[in-house]
Amino acid sequence: MKAPWKEMLPELLPEFKTVNKKMVFSERTKKFMHIIEKGIGKTKHPKEVAIVGAGMSGMVAASLLASAGHKVTIYEGSMRIGGRIKTIREPFINGQSGEAGAMRLVNSYQLVLKYLEIFKLKTHVFVNHDVKGNELIYVNGVKITRNEYEKNPDKLKFKTVGAERNKTADVLWAEAIAPIMDMIKDDNVENWAKVIEKYDKYSVRGYLKTETNLSEGAIEMIEVMLNLESRSNLGFIQQIVETTDHNPNDVYYGITGGMYLLPERFYEHLKKLGVKVYFNHMLTAIDRSKKDKAKLSFEGSKPQAIDGMVGVGIAAKPLLHKKVIADEVILTIPFPALRTIQVKPAFSQQKRKTIRELNYNGATKIFLQFSERFWETEHGIYGGQVITDLPSRFIYFPSTDFNGKNGGIVISSYTWANEASGWDSLTDEMRVQYTLNDVAKIFGEHIREYFVLGTSQSWQNDIYATGEAAMLAPYQFIELEGYVQMPEDNIHFAGDATSFKIAWIEGAIESGIRTALEVNEK
Repeated sequence: MKAPWKEMLPELLPEFKTVNKKMVFSERTKKFMHIIEKGIGKTKHPKEVAIVGAGMSGMVAASLLASAGHKVTIYEGSMRIGGRIKTIREPFINGQSGEAGAMRLVNSYQLVLKYLEIFKLKTHVFVNHDVKGNELIYVNGVKITRNEYEKNPDKLKFKTVGAERNKTADVLWAEAIAPIMDMIKDDNVENWAKVIEKYDKYSVRGYLKTETNLSEGAIEMIEVMLNLESRSNLGFIQQIVETTDHNPNDVYYGITGGMYLLPERFYEHLKKLGVKVYFNHMLTAIDRSKKDKAKLSFEGSKPQAIDGMVGVGIAAKPLLHKKVIADEVILTIPFPALRTIQVKPAFSQQKRKTIRELNYNGATKIFLQFSERFWETEHGIYGGQVITDLPSRFIYFPSTDFNGKNGGIVISSYTWANEASGWDSLTDEMRVQYTLNDVAKIFGEHIREYFVLGTSQSWQNDIYATGEAAMLAPYQFIELEGYVQMPEDNIHFAGDATSFKIAWIEGAIESGIRTALEVNEK
């Protein structure tokens, strides 16, 4: 019998290849694209389906199942749709906004782009790196442009030695993982299985220390410059998946007008299909003691701050459904949140182990609004980022409204895992002040004159998210991955954590399609 995680390996294969300048989709992607366009077929056995969570996975599953003839209802704990797609408009002025969650799409993920096409949403290029190389790097007390860094990486004073000298972090990482990339270059699931079986035991640092001859200085350079320092003790295989999914030639996009437009259009689509979405319904218990039925218990939450739907500081709507009975249930909520839900009879031992142990990390973003686009006018930086070893770590500039006269919103800090936890312990005001200090240190004290206001988003402290995304620890690929998406009778599990495209909208969409098929084909 094949190990459960091996059943998921086709998900690791690329969605498409370019052959003679044409996109050739994988069979799996073609199947999912067809489902997005044509649906999953009409059911002969309509079911009552309860979906917990109004993020992308829940809405995708709901749309497919409702179109197939099932009666579908979504129960959402918060007062908004979208999950970790969250566009913040308040307290900003001049109609500007910041992306607290998902902020970019990549062309290597085609399913989300298909939905953008269906909903007629416009995109703009998300600039990961300023095309002229003017963006700044501030590391080890040295401030240089990306152009200067790429010409002479040693300027950053990392203690590299011998053949490592004068190589960028990207080159050092590529050389370090070259043996693995050679093994999987033919996109063969058997070779992927061999890689996972051999290397799943390693953390990122464990692999670099054990399987390469890199010096500590070179490893530090890789971790600092490639945002792997916060994930150094986490699973190496997940970083390989990220590397294979995103190459330097990929193009990234943002949704013009805000990422929230995607779930908003989905919400309107669901209403047309007759799918009701009940907000302020936090799941507390699942009773699955009756065969082929599940009873869900909900409670309301306290008044909450809301971005994007109703306003700020509004009291939650009255709870309409304390008990719900359904034929099939799709749970899209994060696994850490499942730990507090009472389930009887209990899930299988392996599912309970997965719920307990699957590693989730926080992510925190801090936003500063400025009245002047000094990064453009004074430094010629258009989009892109700053990499620094200061607490702010990664600073992103807006990829729209170049040369605009009303200033702009900067993601003045984007951190993950243990780097985010340092910010999470601070108040919102402290986060804003400390990251403003970092920006001033890099760009000059005079930029304080342009500062308007700031805010932040901590996903670890968000009671509905309980973290930003699953980030597998060593051994968890083999021990847990096959059980993450496995259903428990009529209880199904969705969300990006149940795919290999963790922390990406694409993964949520894949899981929504998968669970819709599970329910429809029973």
